Amino acid sequence: MNDDNITSADVGGRARVDMLILSAPSKALEVARAIRHPWYRCQSLSKVAEHWGTLKQRMDIFLEALDVAQTQTDINRIVTVSAWPLKVMHPLATDIASKYVITLVNQANNEPHTLRRANALFTLAAALQDSKLLLQLIMPSLERALLGGHGWRIDRLIRFTTDMVKNSMPEVLETLVAHHSEGRKKQLLIASLNQLKPT
Repeated sequence: MNDDNITSADVGGRARVDMLILSAPSKALEVARAIRHPWYRCQSLSKVAEHWGTLKQRMDIFLEALDVAQTQTDINRIVTVSAWPLKVMHPLATDIASKYVITLVNQANNEPHTLRRANALFTLAAALQDSKLLLQLIMPSLERALLGGHGWRIDRLIRFTTDMVKNSMPEVLETLVAHHSEGRKKQLLIASLNQLKPT
């Protein structure tokens, strides 16, 4: 399936799930499963599982959403949209989530475009940043992707990533900051990090 072939029905289906989820969750699940595009179907299934069902029902829907994400053709989109179910699922089953994270990181490592790889890994890390265990599975690959790229988009990701790096791999923070392009934004980043150092 072409990942770019999004229709108004896909977008509308996701909006309908959002409207139904609290008042008619079983109907919301039916609508979510009928969404054709995997990006929107994965998001909508995740929304249902976030708000409805027994633990087993929720886990089944989360796993369904992760399977749907894999039907896309672009690696960065697979990894990025998988962050939706994993963000809500991981506190319920960290062991299962960690297996999916390892798979997704391995997939991301095969993304040939450095910025897309960095974006996908950043999105996954941001969704799971409250779990140091899961974050540590992602950060080595994210660090390599950031150090392998250049330009303002990579610089922005470095700035956005610093808090996660401090919490999971503080030993690489200096290297990432050094990789950031010179300029006012780098100076502000260094100043903000210096304020956090103990005196």
